[in-house]
Amino acid sequence: MKFPNAAKGISKIFTSEILALIAAIATGVASILAAVMYASAKTNSTAGAAASGIGTLVLVLGASVLLVIALILKIVGVVQTSKDEDSFKMIIYLTIFTLIVAVIAAIFSRVTFLNNIANAVSAIGSFVTTLLIILGIGNLGVQVGNDEVIDKCSSQFKLILGIGIVALLARFFCIFLPTVPAQGIVIALAVVALVLNIIQYILYLSLLSKAKKMLND
Repeated sequence: MKFPNAAKGISKIFTSEILALIAAIATGVASILAAVMYASAKTNSTAGAAASGIGTLVLVLGASVLLVIALILKIVGVVQTSKDEDSFKMIIYLTIFTLIVAVIAAIFSRVTFLNNIANAVSAIGSFVTTLLIILGIGNLGVQVGNDEVIDKCSSQFKLILGIGIVALLARFFCIFLPTVPAQGIVIALAVVALVLNIIQYILYLSLLSKAKKMLND
């Protein structure tokens, strides 16, 4: 059984996630350069601060463009896949909802509490979207009769669900714990959340790669 729309759609979702990963790395490098710029400014190194500032600006702009492209690709990919697998139709609405919440987070970026809440809701939306995509891929695997993908979806759904819940709990603790008296705990939880999110992302990308191969064979 062939699913041409799903094949194109999953390929676009996979590409969008790769672009989002590159954007995340660029943002991380930009943060490092921003720290270098701050340190250079404190030591009166004008040339160093200027170079770091330009590098930071270029990386931030590049990351922003990549994120926009990734989002468009993801939405197009989900819409295409939904033509062959009905479970992806719900993902369309959830993706739009997550985007709206992310915009709200950006608007209230200077209101810490509202920004944190909006970012947390956006993170939950993205997490649920990932789980729904895994279930949708599993449904496609059943229709294609690919036992490897079916088993991988089943095991990774449980694993990513567990990892995601722990990461989200860590994120919420970081938001609601008072940062001054519990600064060490907050930093530790932030590191735990980051590591778990990286593991979750790697597992998700590997599954998308398998699904893309399955649908294009």
